[in-house]
Amino acid sequence: MPNTSCIALGVTGSIAAYKAADLTSKLVQAGHDVHVLMTGSACELVQPQTFLTLSRNPVTTQLWNLPTWQPEHIALADKAEILVVAPATANFIGKLANGIADDALSTYALSHTGPVLVAPAMNPRMWQHPAVQANVKTLKARGVVFVEPAEGRVACGEAGTGRLADVPEIQRAIEVQLACRSLKKSKQSPKRIVITAGPTREAIDPVRFLSNRSSGKMGYAIAEVAAAAGHDTVLISGPVALPPPAGCRTIDVTSAAEMAAAVKAEFAEADLLIMAAAVADYRPADCASDKIKKGEGNLTLELVRTEDILRSLADLKKPGQAILGFAAETRDLETNAIAKLKAKKLDWIAANDVGRADIGFESDRNEITLFATDGTATPLGRHSKLQLAAKLLEAVAARKNR
Repeated sequence: MPNTSCIALGVTGSIAAYKAADLTSKLVQAGHDVHVLMTGSACELVQPQTFLTLSRNPVTTQLWNLPTWQPEHIALADKAEILVVAPATANFIGKLANGIADDALSTYALSHTGPVLVAPAMNPRMWQHPAVQANVKTLKARGVVFVEPAEGRVACGEAGTGRLADVPEIQRAIEVQLACRSLKKSKQSPKRIVITAGPTREAIDPVRFLSNRSSGKMGYAIAEVAAAAGHDTVLISGPVALPPPAGCRTIDVTSAAEMAAAVKAEFAEADLLIMAAAVADYRPADCASDKIKKGEGNLTLELVRTEDILRSLADLKKPGQAILGFAAETRDLETNAIAKLKAKKLDWIAANDVGRADIGFESDRNEITLFATDGTATPLGRHSKLQLAAKLLEAVAARKNR
């Protein structure tokens, strides 16, 4: 089962308020305890009963006539792990930036001490107004996370940037913030972390290639969490069907040779390299200049070794730098992982069994054991890849501190 978190969800008076109902439903399905606070304008657009039904919790719409002795904004602030405001109007953003508390949501927002995530939705001209942009800048400087509005046609018929981001994008941003909150609390010094992810492709001819089943999800999760925790994060990615993580500098590559060149260029200034990519061990000796046509007999490909990126970095590593590799195995997990750890002179290796359907390729969950050079093995458990990314970074930081 997923880890349950208590989420305070603020809904303001944007026509996109109806999308907050979908967000509520998806968060509840993911196992979270969602408590909705609505402004008066939001109640004109969507009935509180909608959110009561979807969240299975009372909906807060006003500061008065409460059934308990403790004000709701104080009671909820004691247990909510994150405040999400989606959609957030220009009016609410202005209130939050200037400390105005004149309704239930704005009052709660000043009581909340955890992370805050805001997803704006408004007319494009309003979003571009200097006052709104100044308020956004103020809030970002205070650590408020923004899921930037999307470009497109808004309800009034105008086109531009102002649409509420898609619900899956907002939900992903929430999950990232929840995953990295313990990392933020630890107040680690910002590091420069280079992460690789996804497969590589080795061309056979202009239309065919050799590759593997890596989806890139584990590496992307690590990059998302590292960036959200405040680290200077570089993601070197093979071909995947995933959006670039927020807050990262992403370098796209295709082949193992391109991956090797990018890693060596970025490693020189890195504190930590995490090689989560599934780099091809072999490539065709020759790539045909034209498409290979089907013949009567069999086709034989000669394969040659690609460069062992991890092993090549051992001689380049400077004092203070660390390297974490991944061992994706289908049998003899511990034996193979430890052998790879020693052979490539790594600091750690994260081993996972990709032969299991529940945590294998393309799954959103994983189970990792972290092996270190001193012989210790740290099981990190079975979790979502985002949660595991945070646990992995915490474990590495703890061992580096020791």
